[in-house]
Amino acid sequence: MYQTINPGRAARTAGWLLLLLVASFITLVPGGPVESRDFSALGGPVFWGFNVFLVLLGLIAIGAAIGLLGGRPNAAWAAIAACWGYVFVVLLDLGGVFPRSPDPIPLMLGLIEIFDLILAFYVGLLSHKALGHL
Repeated sequence: MYQTINPGRAARTAGWLLLLLVASFITLVPGGPVESRDFSALGGPVFWGFNVFLVLLGLIAIGAAIGLLGGRPNAAWAAIAACWGYVFVVLLDLGGVFPRSPDPIPLMLGLIEIFDLILAFYVGLLSHKALGHL
């Protein structure tokens, strides 16, 4: 037989992994240690609008993680929403849809995005577990 994770443990694990996801994603900030592509062609409003979206996504994820770690399993709904936000952003970037840059995706950036994609799906599953859906 296998041991199941109780919803409380699933929530705590999801919280910690969601914080790891945010920390990993922060390394991808343009001009940072990993992201070296040129986004000047996007224009100011699009570039800054996208950055505002990413900051809000990070804040929602951090809030959801704190809620999950604090024993509030209903924070799992916010975690699920954040996970879908990260999935959406990563798939658009890896798919070459948005943001577009004349530079190719650096190898390390691609690897971190794939890691973040897998992590987002796992956190989403754990959050559903915390809600008793699985």
